[in-house]
Order: sequence, then structure tokens, then C-alpha cells
Amino acid sequence: MPSSPHRRNRRAQATVVAIGSAMAVFATLVPADAAPTLRIQPAPTLPTPQTVSKYVIRKHVVSVPAAGNLGTGAFVIGSSPRMRAAAIHATASTSSGTPLMADWNGDGIATPGRYSDGVWYATDTVVGRSPQWKAISMFAGQSGDIPVVGDRTKDKQPDVGFFRNGTWLWQFNGEKNQTDQFGAQGDKPIVGDWNGDGIDDLGVVHPDGTWTLKIPGIIKKKDIKLDPGASIELHPAEKFALVNFPFGLVTDVPIAGDWNSDGKDTPGVVRDNTTWIFSKSLFKLTKTTNTVFPVASGFTPLVGSRATGIESCPTATPVSEKRAIALASKVIPPAKLTGNVKKQGMPEILATVQDGLRYSVTNDLTKRLVTQVPYPYYDVLNIHKTIEESVRRSANVTLAGAIMLTTTNWKKEQNITRAQLLAYTKWQIRSLSCQHDAVTPGGWGTTWQSALWATTVGQAGWMLWPQLSKQEKGYVAAMVEHEADAVAARGPHYFKDRDGKEYSPGNSKADEVSWDLTTPALALAMMPKAKQAQTWRRALVGFSIAAFARPSDLKDNTSVNGINVSKQLPGTNANEDGTITNHNIINPDYQQNVQNLWWAASMLRVSGQSVPEAVFFNADIIYRSLAVVDFPSPPYAAPGGIVYKPGGQIYYPQGVSWGTRRPATFTGVDSFAAIYSAPDTHAAQYLADHARDTRGMQLRYDSGKIYATGNAEDSYALGKEEYALQQTALAWWAGAVPSGPGFKLDKSKITGV
Repeated sequence: MPSSPHRRNRRAQATVVAIGSAMAVFATLVPADAAPTLRIQPAPTLPTPQTVSKYVIRKHVVSVPAAGNLGTGAFVIGSSPRMRAAAIHATASTSSGTPLMADWNGDGIATPGRYSDGVWYATDTVVGRSPQWKAISMFAGQSGDIPVVGDRTKDKQPDVGFFRNGTWLWQFNGEKNQTDQFGAQGDKPIVGDWNGDGIDDLGVVHPDGTWTLKIPGIIKKKDIKLDPGASIELHPAEKFALVNFPFGLVTDVPIAGDWNSDGKDTPGVVRDNTTWIFSKSLFKLTKTTNTVFPVASGFTPLVGSRATGIESCPTATPVSEKRAIALASKVIPPAKLTGNVKKQGMPEILATVQDGLRYSVTNDLTKRLVTQVPYPYYDVLNIHKTIEESVRRSANVTLAGAIMLTTTNWKKEQNITRAQLLAYTKWQIRSLSCQHDAVTPGGWGTTWQSALWATTVGQAGWMLWPQLSKQEKGYVAAMVEHEADAVAARGPHYFKDRDGKEYSPGNSKADEVSWDLTTPALALAMMPKAKQAQTWRRALVGFSIAAFARPSDLKDNTSVNGINVSKQLPGTNANEDGTITNHNIINPDYQQNVQNLWWAASMLRVSGQSVPEAVFFNADIIYRSLAVVDFPSPPYAAPGGIVYKPGGQIYYPQGVSWGTRRPATFTGVDSFAAIYSAPDTHAAQYLADHARDTRGMQLRYDSGKIYATGNAEDSYALGKEEYALQQTALAWWAGAVPSGPGFKLDKSKITGV
């Protein structure tokens, strides 16, 4: 849209509102579900999430309980034989046929598969809601055949086949076929690596519950130790033996897997669709372990796999975890910062964050995530219907927790001890980073807004770096690197082209571009000597210039870090006056995203690095559209004037998109602006106004929440309280940044942007 008519008011003065008088204003705005209070109630006694200890490398994968229902597309996968971590859920499109689990791509993780009407399908996703069925083989059986899967050629790729009344029909690598004779009509097929040679062998369970396993390489009885209840039938000429034994009940569902990670598969059964019974070895069949893993109606019991140690991410592949651990050694921790409660507005900010954590941590541990608390890793992607809500809500609280733990002397606030807050924050850090795509096949990441979430979680982990375990450090580093690489590879988007034509009518890309740039900034701050460091720096510079580029930038030959902006910019994202168009209106809620430039600059600053001047491109101009630019009424909505009103109120010149009472949204940008913007923006005073208004809203309730029930004050349905908490926590952190390393500006030429 064309730039708005306005006049600049460079002498705009904000009115100082004392807490007492502010409360009088709030009294006229008290919603029905609130009662004015001056005291937030302490948190109740809270459970403490499980912790992780030493890092252990697993030599062999371990089998885990699983179940699948093709009618709903749902697969549930246990985290270990004894379920130390929460079960993981993957939901593919609905289909028909026989559900399967196998390590289809050889990465060490079994993922959902199925056989249907002559076609074998597989996925490479172990978590989330979007596994895609991929046809991997056209190999048809007959009615009554039982589909089977196993690595029969020792190539770490599963082969597919059928069991037909004692005949096994195999297709190897999608090409060569082979037939084996073993078993009889009425038997149930079982496949497993009985001798640990890396090749899956054959087995059957007879109608009377007796098992017979065909074990290669056994010529003499002394070649194998067996349970006293087992018998052996030698076939020395063919170099195999048949081992027979009873195990389980005739009503049990037979399964097989490597339940103790010794490289050999052993029998197991599922009883009453609830109890899973695992044998330790063929030598001690009666020595079993049990776990409860209910198989719901419509689900088929299956066997999954886990490749990592018991204290590690249960869905990581061996390759991803090994790489993550190595990457963590390149990370340099940030400087120690101390918050400054003496700055105006900061007492209210600190109290708001402390009480906001009281609300969010209590809500998580007693309601939202209560079923996940017993586990050291929880199933992040299946907490809510959308990935945004599942990841972003937790990420925002996590960053607030890390900021309080590292910039304040948190001992015990609102009945939450330092140890409890640390345990909660680390639990979130490792669970969120564990299920990122850099670590877990099919995890969240490299999509819309995921760079922002990765920065939020990543900064939390970085701030707590000395207190993280080896595996936690690895997952954080891998997540940040992966997102930074993805941002650098895709490049920024634009609202308008050079001729003013809108690429995305009514919606600037300033918010998305500014979110994205934070991740290469964090990656560069954490890993300045990484091989991609220069790529990240170029991405940071390019995205910073693009984020809030204006029409005049296409003409004025401005040079930033040696880049002629007018020649290289393909388009713009901001209006000439610094406003941002989103939801088809001039939208202050999106002008607030200029804080992402200053956030990026501050992360580099606390790492002791210089900040490219491009990171500040147009930042002051955008902030002025909130704090200085005047919007006359008419043509703008009454009463007109500056967006920032005295007392912390926000004026929306062309209407509201996210709610009428969101002062917390602007505390972060104000706090950064108090460091980096020009003095005539009066950012420090506006920060104080918005901090006091936010605190007044919070003091309407005794739980620490800020917003009234409903959508009037804030309509963001995917975590409004957590977002307000993150913004106020960033405001506190920004206020602490000057206590760290001094600011250094980099004006050097940066090529390749």
C-alpha cells in the first residue's frame, strides 16, 4: 500500500504513570473473570521433571514396543523396553492393509510402513503428523498370506516377503526373489537375528504356543547355550539347528526383538493388549522383563527400535547424535550478564517475568504437560494440534526460565526453587531440541517460523551451556546449525517488487524475514569458528537489509557493509514511513518485529563479536513508526496521533488484528530500543509505561496470568500467556546486555550477499 500521510513528531513526550494511578485506570477495564489484587499466590507444590545423566553410546539398537492403526494413520512407538521416556506418536494419512515397522532406510530407527494390495509402503518419519507413504516395492502375495519384513542380506535394508503355510517368499532389494520352506499351515511367522550375525533368520510359533527358531551356524549342541526348557534339533550338513521351546500363552501375540541391546533378537509376547513380556536370552527364557504399553482397539502390536543410550534422545539416529555431540565442542558460551533492576520499568518487568513463570510452569507441570512429567524426554509434537502451539509455547517459557536463571539471583520465587526451575528449563530444552529435524527423522524444523522457535530454544540452551549434559549440548547445537543453514539456503522474501507490485497482497514479509535472521545470528554467536560462519554472516547481513527495506532504499545508493543496497535489493518489506502492512492494514503488532534486528545484534555482542552495520538497517526508522510518527484523524481512526499513547496504551491507526490490550508485546522492542535507538524516541520511558501497564494487567489475577479469558485483549490462541512471558523476559535480558561485553560495530565489506 502507499506510504501513509502523517507528520513526524520528534518531540513526542510520554506521560509517566505511577503504579497507583495506573491501577485506577485498570479498574475501569477489569474483565468479568478478574478481581483486582496486589498479590500473586505462590505456586502449589510441583512435580519435578526427570533429569538425564551421563552420555552412553549404544553399540546395538534396542527394540521397543509399538503399535499401528492404518484406519486412523496413527502409530505409537515406545521409547525403550521399560518406557523410560514418553511414547512417541506419528500420524500418517489413513490407509488400509497390514501395518509394519522397520528400519526402511538403514538409519537405525524403525519407522511406520504397510503392505496393501501388492504394494509395500514406507515412511522415513518417526514423529509428528505428516509422514508420507512412499511406495518401495511392487511384490504381491495371495489372499491369506502374512506379510513379513527382515534384513535377509545383511545390507541394513529390510527385505519384504510373505509367509504362506510354511513357504516364505522373499524379495531382496526390490529385485531378486527367494523361497524358503520352514513351518506349516497354522503357524505364525517370526523374524529375528537369533545369532547376532546381522542377518534376520526365520522362526514360527505353532498353534499350541511352542516356538521353533531356525538358527544358522549351529553344528554341535555346544555351539549354543539354551534354556533347560528348550530342545535342539541339529542339521549339521545344512549348518543350522532348530530350537524348540514354549514361551507365553496361546492367546498371546508373539513378537521378537533385541530387548537388551546385545545384538541378538529374543522372543517376546503381548498379553491382553497391555503387558509386553520380553525374554532376556535363549539361555534364560524364563528370565523375563515386563512393561505396560496398552494397545488400543484397532491397533496392531509392532516392534520399533531405538538407537541411542537410555539418557539420550529416544528418536535420534546414531549418525545425527554422533554429529551433534561433535558439533557441541565448537560452541563458545556467552558472557555472563546481570539484570539491572534500577532502570525505570525494570522492577515491573522482573516481577512480571517471575510471576509469569509461576503461571506457565505451574500450568505445564499440573495441566498442559502433566502426563509427560515422569519422563526425561516428552513427545513435543503431539501435545497440541499444531506444531506452532506444541513448540512455540514451550520454547517461550524455556527462554524466560533460562534468562531468569542466568541474569538474576533466583533462589526461590513464588514457591519455585532454583533447582526446580533449572530442571524444568533443561527438560524443555532437551525435549524440544531432541524432536528437531536435525536430530530426529521427521521432526519439526526448516519451515515457517521454525527459525524463530529454534533461536528461542537455542538461546535458552546457550545461556545455560555450562549446566547442560553432553547430549543436551549436542542437540541444541545441531538444531541451531540446521536452522541457520536452512535460512542461508532459502534467502529472504519480499512484500513488493521493485515496481511496487505486491508479491503477497496485504501482507509484508518483514516479520518472517526478521524471524529468520535471528538463527544465523545465534549460530554465528555460538560457533564463530564453524566452517559455515561466513555463510551465516552473509545470510544475517542479507536478511537484515531485506527485513525492513523501504521504497527509497531502491534509489538512494546507500552502502552498507560494502553493499550498494539500491542495486542489490529486489524488493521491499516496509512502507516509506517505517510502518508495516499486515492483515491489509498498517499494523503496529508487526512493526514490533524490528526488535529481531536488535536481538540478533545483542546475541553477537554477548559473544564478544562485532556486529555488522547491516543488522541496524532501517531499525530506528521502523521504531519511530511506533514512538514518533503521527497519524492524523482523519484519515486514520480516532483519536489519531502516535501509536504509543501515555500510560502504555497502544493506538492502532487502521484497526486491530490481534487484540486491544497487548502492552507486553512491545516491552521487548522498547528495551532493545532503549539501547540502540536515537534518544528522541524516548524508548526507555515507553518501556516503563508498557511494563507498568502489563504488570497492572497481571495483578488482576492471583495466578500470574496477564490476559482476561476470551479474545478481546489478545486473540492469539496458541499461547498468548507464553508469548507475553517471552517478550517481557527479552525486555529484561536486553536491559542486562550492557553489563556484558562492549558494543563493536563492523563496517567492513562483506562479499557474496
